[in-house]
Order: sequence, then structure tokens, then C-alpha cells
Amino acid sequence: MTNIPFQADSFFHFPTGRVNLEDIHAIFKTMPYELDYVNAADQYIWYSPNPWRDDERLNHSVLGCHPKQVVPMVKKVLSLLHSGEKDMVESSQVMDGHRTLIRYYAIRNAAGDYLGALQVTEDVEHICQLGEQHTFEHGIVEGQVVDEATTASIMDHQNDDKDSSKRQRSHRKPGAPVCDGFTYL
Repeated sequence: MTNIPFQADSFFHFPTGRVNLEDIHAIFKTMPYELDYVNAADQYIWYSPNPWRDDERLNHSVLGCHPKQVVPMVKKVLSLLHSGEKDMVESSQVMDGHRTLIRYYAIRNAAGDYLGALQVTEDVEHICQLGEQHTFEHGIVEGQVVDEATTASIMDHQNDDKDSSKRQRSHRKPGAPVCDGFTYL
């Protein structure tokens, strides 16, 4: 067990199963996302244990954790989530030369009360590059490459191998831009 201050026999019981605390920590540490949790008072109280993260922001106002030029945007996102006008807000931008998608999710209890916000930050550079290389226009079915396949066409291919005219094709034109809309900071 790692040097984490929790009991070895502690479990979280969910409707979908149970997981011990050591496994939960390892799951969060393994995920290729940065997760941040801000409580209902907009205090930064938790982050995923990725090795590149620091805890200097913990228990501080989330507004103090951002550069001054983006504080108005952070206030707007929090306002939308607090009010219930939005349950998710996303922002695409370039960070350290990588296209990045940041999603902010309102966390609510069963009664719909706002508990806080979960920020999920994902480096999507590799995904965008796959799209730009037209990787998603090919599929593999039973070990064979199927050109210009979408998930739907792969399913059609598996279900009706005789009539290829029924297969759906990718609607993206060759050379069309992929992953547009990123804000360069």
C-alpha cells in the first residue's frame, strides 16, 4: 500500500459495486485527465493525484487560482453552474502547445442542490491528430481494414456483409479541418 493516510479495509459502496480507497486513488492517479473539485463556496478542495500536480491551491478561492485576465470567464462559468442555467460548460484552448479541452460540470445532490463543480482537463492533441490523419475514416472488422468506416458502418458491415450499399460513410469531406475552435493563450 502507498503512503496515503487511509485504512486498508475502507471501501466505497456504490449501486454499481464497491471499490477500496487504495484502488480509487490508483484510478485517479492513472486517468489521463486532470480533475479539480471546487465546493459550493467556490473553494478549491480536491485535485486528482497526477504526479505533475501541486497542492498550493487547496482550500483557496478558485478565483485566486487563475490569472487575472481569465477571472471574468471563471466567474461566468461558476455563475452558469450555480444557477442551474448550465450543467456543463466547455472551453477549448491551446496550453503548452497542446490542444486542450476543459469541461466544467455542476455537481448536484439528488434534490438538485448545487454542491460544487468538477473541472476535467484533457490534452486532446493526439485525438485531433488522429482525426487530421483521417484515422477515423478507417475501421477494423474481424482483423480486416474497412476503408471510410464509421462506427455505424462497421456495425452494418458485421450485420449485413452482402449489401455494402447500405453502409453509412463518413460525411466529412477529405481535407476538411478537424478540431477547430481552439483558443490560443
